Formats: sequence, C-alpha cells, structure tokens
Amino acid sequence: MASENKTLTQLSVLLTNEELNNALTKWFREPTEFTHWEHVGEMGKGDSYLSDVYRIKIHGNSDGNSRHVQLIVKTIPKNICRRLTFRSHDFFINEINFYLNVLPVLLKFQSDKQLTEPYENYTNVFLALTDGIHDVICLEDVSLQNYGNPIRQEGIDYEHCQLTVKVLAKFHALSFAMRDQKPEEFAKMSNVLTEVYYDPKYWDWYEKFWKRLCSTAIDAVEREYPNTNYVDKIKEFAIPERYQDMIKAVQDKTNSVISHGDCWTVNFLYKYENKQPVDAKMIDFQLTRCASPVLDLSFAIYACTDLNLRAKHYDDLLKDYYEVLSKQISEMGSDPNKVYPWSTFMEEVKKYSYFGLAFSFESTPFIILAPEDAFKMDHVTGDDKRNIEEFWPVTPIKTKAGRLREANNIVHCVDKGFI
Repeated sequence: MASENKTLTQLSVLLTNEELNNALTKWFREPTEFTHWEHVGEMGKGDSYLSDVYRIKIHGNSDGNSRHVQLIVKTIPKNICRRLTFRSHDFFINEINFYLNVLPVLLKFQSDKQLTEPYENYTNVFLALTDGIHDVICLEDVSLQNYGNPIRQEGIDYEHCQLTVKVLAKFHALSFAMRDQKPEEFAKMSNVLTEVYYDPKYWDWYEKFWKRLCSTAIDAVEREYPNTNYVDKIKEFAIPERYQDMIKAVQDKTNSVISHGDCWTVNFLYKYENKQPVDAKMIDFQLTRCASPVLDLSFAIYACTDLNLRAKHYDDLLKDYYEVLSKQISEMGSDPNKVYPWSTFMEEVKKYSYFGLAFSFESTPFIILAPEDAFKMDHVTGDDKRNIEEFWPVTPIKTKAGRLREANNIVHCVDKGFI
C-alpha cells in the first residue's frame, strides 16, 4: 500500500490520523483506528466554485474488524489567489457553524416532537475543521443510497420541484416552531451564522461582477423580447442599487428562519426509484442565513424551473410548500395561523420574489453552462486577491434557449407584478 494513502494530510493538514481516529470512533460508535484511504471517483466539473471537492473512502480497524465510510470531502482551495478572491474561509466557517452549531440544535428540538415526516433531508457530517487556511468538511456520500443530481443544464420537472419545496418547508418549519416555543434558544443559535453575500462591506468585492450579471440579463431580454415593457422593466431593475435591496431583504428578521441560502439545482440531491424522484437532500450550506423563507423559495423557483413549468404549476408549488410547512408546524405544537399565516406568506412572496430573480442572474449562466465550458478555477496564479469577475467572466448568453431561460424569469416577475 502506498504510504501516501495512510495519511489524508495532503488534502488538508487538519486531517491528522488522530482526528480521523476520533471521527471514525464517533461514526461507528466503537473504538476505531484509521488505517488508509482511497480515491473513488470524480466530481462534476463546474459544480463547485468555492471549494475543491473529492470523493474518497476511509478505512479503519475496530478490534480486528475492517470498517469503511465513503465521504465527500470539501477543502478550501489550495490556490491562494482563488481562496482570497472568493473569500473561501468566510463560506467555510459559515457552513461549519451550521453543521456543528445550528443543525444539531434544530434536530434536538425536533427529536422531542412526534412528526409524521421529520426533517432528515441532510447529509451527515463526518468531520469539519477550520483554521482559515486548511478548512475542510467531510460529509457522508449519499450517492451510495441512490441520491444524485439531476442534469444541471436541463432543469427539473414538477415532481422534482414538489420534492424541493417539500424539503424546504420541512427545514423552515423547524425554525418557525422553535422560534415560537424557545425564542431565546433560537436567537442564540441564529447568531452563530454570518451573512456572507449581501452586506455593505462586500459591495466592492461584488460590484463589477453584479454589473456583468445585469448586462447579461438585459441582453437576454432585449434579444428575446425586443421593444416590450419587459425591456423597460429589466433596465429599471438590473441596476447597482438593487444590491442594497438584497441587503435589506437578508436583514429583515420579521419572519426569519434558518434558510439554506443557495437553493439551485446542484445543491439538491434526489433519490430515485424506477427513475422517479422519491426523496431529496440539501447540501452546501455555505450561504445559510437567518431570513424570510421566501428568499429560499423564490430563488429555488427561478433557479430550477422554466416558463412552461411555472405557467402550469407556480401556484401549485406555493400551495405545496405552505401545505407541508403548516402541517409540520402544527405537528410540532405551534399554530401556523399565528406564526406564519397564509396571508403573510403570500405578502412576502409578493414582497421578496425579486430576491430570487436577482440571485438567479448569477445562477442561470452557470446552470446552462456545459461541463466542458466550466470556468477553470485555478488558471489565475499568485498570492494576491483579485476581482471575482476575473474568475467568472460572465458574458452575454450565446444560445437562444439559454437567453430564454434567463429572460423568462424576468417575464414571470413582471407579469406577476413582483418588479
């Protein structure tokens, strides 16, 4: 056996054998000693920008018995320029805080309840460590349980969307019930999370990139819906000042829940039986925040659906979401008509759907990106921080189908009176 397979420090110096021994012992609930590891597969190109991702298998020995666990390992980029440019540590520490200090509190609260369908739509964390330079998160590889991504470029159908909003509703319901029943504990838990995207201090970091995204959105509407009010509306909406509205949205704690923050296609894994989706799990909590649930829901809708699906099922998806949300809240002992009535939910849908649209300006160009066209994250060298637009050189969308995917999000928002 190659000696390099007896240590994982080449992925992160924090992954010492001692840490692995402790993690294996906790995982298998009996003393287990790390023996070796192996690389077992590649990750999708273009599906991860804030981290380097590996699929590996870790082996151990427990009283003479062989043990192993297959993991997805996310490490902070070794490329210093990339790490600094993307502020990777900010995102890693936020996700690590979620897995170590937020999710366990929510699950403990849930464990005292008698739920028909408890929230179990997450991947178990094996180990998470941070020092700002070698941050690492190791998660159970649920592909072994038949969970996987749909094809990013194709979008998802109504069945996938139903599962997506159901999972979001189950997740959000935990916050509504806990905030109602244990407000001080909820507030303390929420405070460990940090806003990593929409904050005045990040405008210099995001400004040039945001302006590129706006230009791409305007171009898509001008080319696919020329000489219409949609062109006027997108030019009014896609402006630098919109970033301030995004800041206000994430700062509104009136009906706030622990939200995922980044609900696009690649951050949901679906379980299939006979080629049909039957369950889903959420991954990548790097942008998790405490905010209105509509920020998650609106982004999921605009990032994951097309115009035809929304024309047929938009109202259904809102009802699907709220039906599950209210059921979960009720089963946990709170009154949904008091903590988050349907009327309040619909008011926030109207108030905050622009958020999902604006964030989709960023996701859509990447969703339609072919794997072979994925941006090369390590092509910029050096030890200095750059502007993120150098890594993400977003340009006008080349294909008609891609432009329509972008423009039709705007059309829907305009037709609904959201912008």
